[in-house]
Amino acid sequence: MAICYNTEVVKGRMKSDELGNIVAETVTDAAGMERLADEWRTLADSCPTATIFQTYEWNAVWWRRLGRAPGRRLHVIALRSEGGKLVGLAPLMTSFWRGSPLRLLSFLGVGASDYTDILAVSGMEAPVAEAFYRTLAKSGGWQVFDCAQLRAGGLLTEYKPPADVRLSVSETLGEPCPYIALPADWNAFLAGLGKKTRANVGYYDRALQKVYEVKAAPVSDLRELPEEMTRLFDLHQRRWNQRWLPGVFGGRRIQGFHRELAGALLERGWLRLFCLQLDGDTQACLYCFSFGDRMCYYQGGFEPTLSKYSLGTVLTARAVQLAIAEGKTTFDLLRGDEPYKAKWTGTSHVNRRRMMTKHRFPLGMLAAAMQRAEGAIERRVKEWARTRK
Repeated sequence: MAICYNTEVVKGRMKSDELGNIVAETVTDAAGMERLADEWRTLADSCPTATIFQTYEWNAVWWRRLGRAPGRRLHVIALRSEGGKLVGLAPLMTSFWRGSPLRLLSFLGVGASDYTDILAVSGMEAPVAEAFYRTLAKSGGWQVFDCAQLRAGGLLTEYKPPADVRLSVSETLGEPCPYIALPADWNAFLAGLGKKTRANVGYYDRALQKVYEVKAAPVSDLRELPEEMTRLFDLHQRRWNQRWLPGVFGGRRIQGFHRELAGALLERGWLRLFCLQLDGDTQACLYCFSFGDRMCYYQGGFEPTLSKYSLGTVLTARAVQLAIAEGKTTFDLLRGDEPYKAKWTGTSHVNRRRMMTKHRFPLGMLAAAMQRAEGAIERRVKEWARTRK
């Protein structure tokens, strides 16, 4: 298959040159990204390797709430077939690299997204990946491409740059991502747990019901969502702040992002905000996403004064039970090897971080060295945080 890789960007408009069966367009403004919305949704729904983090909803809300900053610019690459159908998409942006004049290319959602990747229509993964790499090598506007959080089994992990594409590539291992391979029924899941965890699932649930009227269910009414999101933020922050750590939801901008995102995902049927109510008051929340064949556990918040009831164990069990009922094959605990995840599974895959540059020396060597140093610092910070209990 012949591939187009000549792409020109002109002040927020899209301009493309066709050299074969795939045409590359680059979108550099929010209006252009919005025009892609319907096609983007269709592509994400049909891409077997897509996760919630590659959807239009996630990336558009992230850009509006967190992405816009001095020096940043959208750089969304849309790949089309000869007939004009969207067959691939890379949600990217550019910024300045480490305060230098060099332009950094990265995925939208950086920091908030647990997985990054490009999208491709089923059956065209290889040609779309090749078109993407050739577009990168020939396009201007960037010198360093930081591909953080590449998921095992994703398109960019499975398909590397062709040998004749002039890109300098270095890659390191990132964070482990524990996951549960779900059986067909709840009893089979319980049987696969360790003896202590299996006993605790029933024990804590019964203990709560002896003292409280217990209700555990995901939010289904858009009108209830703002209050329950506020409760999630409060419970999460209180728990982490007690350990002298900032928590994920500490700032107004990040809260605004998740409020808008949760509403958009609920409308698409992808939000699973599990709330555990005791005597009518929400005392624990699990912020989960249901997309494709998996349910993802993103964050949680639990009333610290009720730790003796292990509310996290109770609510996680309820979430897994619903995932099985919905026919999911995976309950994804996402990135990070926090000890609580080991109670549920001993299986994980590892994200990768890939740095690509257009120049082999000295920029490629410098980027690779900084990549290794940043990875080492991040691991030490996370190890220190785990000791702050």
